[in-house]
Amino acid sequence: MQRHKNQAGFYMLETLLSIMIFFTACLTLLPIQHQLIIEKKLIREEDKATYFLSNKMHEALLGNSIQGSEIYKDITNSPLTLTITYSSSLIEGCVSWNNVKQKKTTICQYAMPQ
Repeated sequence: MQRHKNQAGFYMLETLLSIMIFFTACLTLLPIQHQLIIEKKLIREEDKATYFLSNKMHEALLGNSIQGSEIYKDITNSPLTLTITYSSSLIEGCVSWNNVKQKKTTICQYAMPQ
């Protein structure tokens, strides 16, 4: 009878240890997973903004773009501000927005007018 009690205690300890390992793994991996999702969104936002800016810079080179600032609400999750500035030797295009982490992000591209 004593041997049977020891085996039951061993199985209970083994079960408790398994549950602890499972929850430790979950509590470790879930925040990492969340951070990876945020970083993926951040990269997608930057890609969209860069692609948009690149298209607007091509339009500026062709003379189809206006000088100044415009706000676009459908490019990223937050409003994106496009600013194009012309000088005699350079065209500067910049986009600014608040990213997924609520940080102000700005990307600029430059071109030489032909």
